[in-house]
Amino acid sequence: GVGKRKLEEIAAEKEKGETALVDRWQKMIQIYLQAQCHIISLLGYTPDDRGITLYTTHLQYALNLAPPEQSEQLRKSGRDTYRVVLEKAFSLPLTEEQALKGELSIVDARNIMHKVSMRMQEAEVLEKVATLCSVSVAMNNSPEAKQIDMMRKHTVVQEVMVKDVYLGGDPSIAEEHGFGKGEDGYVRFQCAMAEHQGDPLITQYVGTAMLKLLQSAGIDVEAMQALEAMQKK
Repeated sequence: GVGKRKLEEIAAEKEKGETALVDRWQKMIQIYLQAQCHIISLLGYTPDDRGITLYTTHLQYALNLAPPEQSEQLRKSGRDTYRVVLEKAFSLPLTEEQALKGELSIVDARNIMHKVSMRMQEAEVLEKVATLCSVSVAMNNSPEAKQIDMMRKHTVVQEVMVKDVYLGGDPSIAEEHGFGKGEDGYVRFQCAMAEHQGDPLITQYVGTAMLKLLQSAGIDVEAMQALEAMQKK
């Protein structure tokens, strides 16, 4: 389908080496979300952020009432779908590799992500984000200009996350834990962590650290959340 073709185009960009990882990652997430929007629209939800949020809320409620086996089956289905998207977009045999290695234990995953969250909050990382985001690119005070500036700051945060948090240092966090070097190491890291993406402790670790990064970027998190809430009404 269209989604598969677009993922293959991202993979082709990787082979050419012309597009930065963060740019391709953003494209991959967009395709993933578009596929979700298409599916939920068939179930009667609006094909947008609001529809995804409502669907996710209803799904979580249903899972809480479902037998454990059924809940686990649905969780694994979501995890595997995400992994296939990663595999197609970055031309790596992730499904096969993951099957051979086995899943990360929850203890290991929490320890690794705690290390990631601490790295995110190191002074040099926060200062780098602040410096890169210190100059606004907004041409005026219009909402559109402010939105463009905010998107740029989010991209800066993502780039620092990849280059300085996951792949920075010798060895990097990704390399230290057996995922390898560079871009492929980062993708393998994300593939492995998909097993525990809903863990509340990991969510807490990353959420707290991400808040500090966004604040360093000059992003008004409360204003951003208020804007998103208004857009969903």
